[in-house]
Amino acid sequence: MDDLLRQAKTTNRLLAAQLKSQMGQMDLVKLLATTGLSAREIADVLDTTAPTVAVTLQRLRQKVKKTSQARRGDAEA
Repeated sequence: MDDLLRQAKTTNRLLAAQLKSQMGQMDLVKLLATTGLSAREIADVLDTTAPTVAVTLQRLRQKVKKTSQARRGDAEA
């Protein structure tokens, strides 16, 4: 079981490394958050810290909020 877990972690890191070369960190965090991973788990996959992921998630939420407010403003005009 430990060997299988190590293999899965290695696979995740390799996939993350490949995605890092094609996507920005914010996009990667957004993608991984949709899978239901915690901030700690996302941090492990991206080889960063949980607080960094938490800040990125907060910024993404703010961005979505601003976008939805702007769309509502456009719809009212």
